[in-house]
Amino acid sequence: MAPHSPGTDQIDTLLWIGFVAAAILMIAITGALLYVARRYRSERGAEPRQLLSGSGLQFRVAGVLTIFAALLFILGVVFTGNAREKPTTGEAGLASLKGEPLKIKATGQQWLWRYDYPNGAFSYYQLVVPVDTAVELEVVSTDVVHTWNVEELARKADAVPGKTNKVLFSTGDKGTYEGDSATLSGQAYASMRTEVKVVSAAEYEDFIETQSEEIDAAEERVVGLIENGETP
Repeated sequence: MAPHSPGTDQIDTLLWIGFVAAAILMIAITGALLYVARRYRSERGAEPRQLLSGSGLQFRVAGVLTIFAALLFILGVVFTGNAREKPTTGEAGLASLKGEPLKIKATGQQWLWRYDYPNGAFSYYQLVVPVDTAVELEVVSTDVVHTWNVEELARKADAVPGKTNKVLFSTGDKGTYEGDSATLSGQAYASMRTEVKVVSAAEYEDFIETQSEEIDAAEERVVGLIENGETP
């Protein structure tokens, strides 16, 4: 999947670096074993020869491996540092934030995600955010461990009971981004999916205002039914 948020491309690059490094080591070790087995195999019925390395061979191999490990360490530090840079809100984003990220609470429960917005509105399954806006997602759980996982926008984040984990992301691309389950959280975990809908700042404000009004109206209807002795 193509990255659509700052930092996600750095994480993808780190994964590819790790894959290439593992492939190089695998090929080198397998090739060395095959060479030694073919070059120094004993004749049938003859006593195998003892293999002696050349002078300083161990030091040369150790030096190459040290340089290889140091290079991986440096690349890891550089790309991890870039991935941790906090996204910022741009000109097309939500102007009312005044430099602060938009804070939204994501609650995982068996087997659904609930999103609570700053004005008291909430939604299930679909998270709506404004484009070009820094979003801080506070990830929590009401029962077992769940994982919020929308790869195109941000890293994975575990929802752990009694703990709050945070995810920061921002994207300048409108659209809908799908997320799937990444942690076994019960028999229906596979259906615990989510999606993030990125809209304009105006559309986002209209959405949360409409959501809030509909929630208030529904609560008033329920209270009215209870006061009249009717079953909601």
